[in-house]
Amino acid sequence: LAMALMLGYGFIIEPRWVVLTQLQKQVGLKGATFKIAQLSDLHLSDMGPVEEATLNHLKVLQPDFILLTGDVIGDRHALTVLEDFLKSLQNAGKVAIKLAILGNWEHWSGTDLQQLSALYKRHQVRLLVNECMPLVVNGVPLSVAGLDDYTAGQPDLVLTLQQCTQGAPIIMAQHSPGMFDEAPSPELGQIVFSLAGHTHGGQVAVGKHALYTPRGTGRYVAGSYQTAWGDLYVSRGIGTSMIPLRIGARPEIVLLELR
Repeated sequence: LAMALMLGYGFIIEPRWVVLTQLQKQVGLKGATFKIAQLSDLHLSDMGPVEEATLNHLKVLQPDFILLTGDVIGDRHALTVLEDFLKSLQNAGKVAIKLAILGNWEHWSGTDLQQLSALYKRHQVRLLVNECMPLVVNGVPLSVAGLDDYTAGQPDLVLTLQQCTQGAPIIMAQHSPGMFDEAPSPELGQIVFSLAGHTHGGQVAVGKHALYTPRGTGRYVAGSYQTAWGDLYVSRGIGTSMIPLRIGARPEIVLLELR
């Protein structure tokens, strides 16, 4: 009976229990606050209760910036569902800047990346693949750098950082956190915070101890870490992969407030 209850919870309740994790980072925005909502590992297959909960959270949060950190889809046939989600995203509050990066499943699924980029563009989402987007917030320059996936792609840090505003604080987005186990290159620049996903928090875990994490995870499971690259937050993501089960690893939206 206990096992049946645990599995019922893991398959039915926790995967739909989307929670909010709030983080803050001082970057010198002169009294302003810039809110970045990270959505990771959606693994879209339909517009169900998890997606609706995610959109409802965004309506309340009213972020200035939405960052999709990879594995938004896990199947090339899910592009129609992604289009439905992006349409709904436009109605989730005020108009926000929207960026996306690639995860391993965008590569492994055989998705036409040009088609994916065009779909994103139709819905005012810019796909960054080893690119950097400069911003100005309250007169202060800021850059968001989006790397190709460490597990399945070809991340190029030097090429990416060359496109950032020189001397400006950089928010780094990388799907697979295993990259942060490597020694950073001399061109690291002013990376003040990094966001990653990929791990799903292990899907079955106790704290930062997971039953299983995928290749490309490195030493990371979920939550905040200090690395040689600086501060890193690894999101548990929103969807599930392989098995639609979560125990001790609730799906999350991450809200990073830059001040």
